[in-house]
Amino acid sequence: MIASTGLMDYIKIKLRPLMRSVIRFLMFFYYDTSFTMGCSGKVSLGKKVAVANTLFNVSSGSIVIGDYTIFGQNVMVLTGRHNFSHGQRAGIDLVRNTDAWGGGDLEVPSSGYDIHIGTGSWIASGAIITGGVKIGDHVIVTAGAVVTKDVPDYAIVGGVPATIIGDTRNFN
Repeated sequence: MIASTGLMDYIKIKLRPLMRSVIRFLMFFYYDTSFTMGCSGKVSLGKKVAVANTLFNVSSGSIVIGDYTIFGQNVMVLTGRHNFSHGQRAGIDLVRNTDAWGGGDLEVPSSGYDIHIGTGSWIASGAIITGGVKIGDHVIVTAGAVVTKDVPDYAIVGGVPATIIGDTRNFN
């Protein structure tokens, strides 16, 4: 029993550095890799933009992000939307009557819901930005906020839906 315990400790000591390297490498792809749903050419990043593991959905428009903007973990920037007509998904008949899973262009518009995020902004972890909004320069979007309307320069916004709760110029 003593010999096997010593062997296990020896294996742990020798394997730990290797396993840490492997786990660190794999976590990079989870925490430091963004994902674009749709044509990646519809996403334009400025200089030194840090996106972490942000999800960009460009199904219904393009996304433009200004220089020096940073994103926290698990941010969603969503141009995609689904149209409803007469109380139901606009493309539900196409789904019911064919092999299609989605409602096509009738349900998911391919343009018109662009998102523009200005220079030097911080989009905190868990924030959601919906299509058709412009976020100004030097803005803070707090963690978990859902931005559904335009945000002026220097604003701090938070909540669901996001409302202005402060001004970044008031920081020393």
